[in-house]
Amino acid sequence: MLKSIAVVAGSYLLSILLVLATDPLLSRIFPGEFDAGRVPSSRALAASTGLFVVVSILCAWLCARFAPGRAAGHVLWFFIVGEVMGIAATIPNWGKGWPHWYWLSWLLSWPVSCWIGLMLSGRRRETPAA
Repeated sequence: MLKSIAVVAGSYLLSILLVLATDPLLSRIFPGEFDAGRVPSSRALAASTGLFVVVSILCAWLCARFAPGRAAGHVLWFFIVGEVMGIAATIPNWGKGWPHWYWLSWLLSWPVSCWIGLMLSGRRRETPAA
């Protein structure tokens, strides 16, 4: 049980760290776009969303690969935690001038990314021990 919680929580924390680590890359590709108090262009936000999808797939894959039991159950909890945290981040930022498609694209791409990561892991089901 403890290892399961550690795998899900660790995968989610890694996803946060990797998304934050993409900020310097995005700032170099789109200079001035991600300055504080400025809403980036749609191109910059689309690139940010693309990197988010890649990170999400990678972290869901890691969650499935290191799951001590049924991988699908672990990725389901990874998805639930991420979706709840995504909604919690979207609500206070909804009226701050950012395009609504940006927040919605992250919320809608998260379950798809989790599913792709699970499929890529090759560990959808565990075969019962004889």
